[in-house]
Amino acid sequence: MITIFSTPKDFTGIFEKIQLNALRSWRHLSPDIQIIILGDSKGSKEISSEINADYIPDVKCSIQGTPLLSDLFYKAEKIAKFNVLTFINADIILPINFLPSIEIAIKTFTKFLLIGHRWDIDLNEIIDYNNNRHYEKFIKRIDNEGIRHGSSGIDYFVFNKGLWKKLPDFIIGRPGYDNWLIWNIRRRMLPVIDGSEVIKAVHQNHSYTFHHIQDNQEAREGQEAIINSNIHKGKGLNILDSTHKLCSDRIIKVNDKNFKIRNLHRLPNIFPEFSILIKIYRRLYKLFINYE
Repeated sequence: MITIFSTPKDFTGIFEKIQLNALRSWRHLSPDIQIIILGDSKGSKEISSEINADYIPDVKCSIQGTPLLSDLFYKAEKIAKFNVLTFINADIILPINFLPSIEIAIKTFTKFLLIGHRWDIDLNEIIDYNNNRHYEKFIKRIDNEGIRHGSSGIDYFVFNKGLWKKLPDFIIGRPGYDNWLIWNIRRRMLPVIDGSEVIKAVHQNHSYTFHHIQDNQEAREGQEAIINSNIHKGKGLNILDSTHKLCSDRIIKVNDKNFKIRNLHRLPNIFPEFSILIKIYRRLYKLFINYE
């Protein structure tokens, strides 16, 4: 089993339906998984009671009141009952095959980070997970209408307890922290698994009026975004930089030509101390492999 943790926004307006759909989907996976809800957003205590989640209202935040990644991970790991955790955004609906998929990774590696694409969709209704016909209709909508998001949008992270001893004070919901997490694991030469082909995580589209911001541009370019940028300093990767891929019954190493070429361009960012040697090797690779 696993521990899932998240920090929801206020359960008001469009975020009430979106977050109810997401959090109820997590409990729908199994009555035995541990769910931890962090932060004192409006409605968090009530939904924690409904889905039998552990509730931690006190979380360290930025000056503007946005939770810090470091404290979320620290407090979640402190009370986590299981050795594998999932940090996830509170607008993500998880598919019913999520737990069996994670088991494959657990059996394959002792330490890993598993991430994946999301599928975006407009959803204005409450999903009844106890109604099979209603749930099957929802799944068909995802298959027909869901749009696969780009590789830089990462909304869930599955990892082993203790994988990070101490994280920087990134501000969640602002650019860079998710890409830095991947960069950090690649730098430590641990497996990064892309679960996209098996795990169809659903993102419910929404506005960006929350945590004292007014739109997506402010989230990406405002003061809190600048703080994150000053922390990661351009050290970041995305889903395409995963070293492994989750299949239906196993995990395979990514070793095709496209990955090799991409990786040669990413290695100087991952290991800047060896950038000169890597660039020389890249030139030789281009020369002898007919690389364009």
